[in-house]
Amino acid sequence: ENYVNYLLPGILLIAIASGISYTAYRLFMDKQRGIIERFHSMPIARSAVLWGHVLTSVVSNVISLVVIILVALAMGFRSSAGILPWLAVTGILLLFTLALTWVAAIAGLTGKTVEGASAFSYPLIFLPFISSAFVPTDSMPKVVRAFAENQPVTSIVETIRALLSGQPVGNEIWIALAWCVGIMLVAYFFAMRAFKRKTA
Repeated sequence: ENYVNYLLPGILLIAIASGISYTAYRLFMDKQRGIIERFHSMPIARSAVLWGHVLTSVVSNVISLVVIILVALAMGFRSSAGILPWLAVTGILLLFTLALTWVAAIAGLTGKTVEGASAFSYPLIFLPFISSAFVPTDSMPKVVRAFAENQPVTSIVETIRALLSGQPVGNEIWIALAWCVGIMLVAYFFAMRAFKRKTA
């Protein structure tokens, strides 16, 4: 099996986890400089600033993912997937990006220092290393394997890998979607709550 094909889903998720840390940094700096308060004096929705950061994060991450896929193609990545599987992969990656971006918003709004605001991304970047992103989970020790098989990255990686290789995805796609949507909804709730507290 082409190892580039095997690695690509995990690399994409690591890129997203790395990219969203800048969202937390930007939000923290806006908060420190009083930019958020200045926008409140304008006739726009209060949450427009927050949504602006979220959408910027999604766009910048999409650009990064396209670059990574182009590099992977140059390194030998090949996919037999049709347009629908590629659209499904795109949708899952966008959902994952949105979910982590709202997590980043919480860190940016509640962080006490710039280091603290962006340090939250380190565990997220590390998470793919304890998943099926780089090696099959059945090669791991029992305790590590139990964690790897029941954390969000593994189901997302397995779903993307199956879609890109033209294999059946089974229940993994529903588990992956449930993780993405669940994280996004919970993070959105707490991010908006933190935002309202900071701008009250």
